[in-house]
Amino acid sequence: MGEPHLPERVVTLLVSSEYARLVGRTMSERLAYIVDIASLHTRDELVRRLGLGRVVVRQVEKWLAFHGRRLRHPNESIDIAMCGLEFRKRRIRRSRVAVRSRRLNSKTIPREPGRGS
Repeated sequence: MGEPHLPERVVTLLVSSEYARLVGRTMSERLAYIVDIASLHTRDELVRRLGLGRVVVRQVEKWLAFHGRRLRHPNESIDIAMCGLEFRKRRIRRSRVAVRSRRLNSKTIPREPGRGS
């Protein structure tokens, strides 16, 4: 049996969801983190907000399980769920590298004579 997949309709609904806006601004960012976006939803949200049937929700659960993830539990905070997601880890790593390189670049730029400290 091959890798489970999501129907195009489900992918479209997920990348248009309110949680997708928290993950990425552009459609390419959202598509890159579709697993993260899907895992932010609860079963109830998929059924009520996105209008998915129970069979399709089960398909989403199987797809997430294949990727080592799961849907968010109803009593689980969205903030806590977002803390461990891959898109957050990558942004944190990138921002640390950017800050470090800015510090290094500012130290190597010679100051003009006559300017304050």
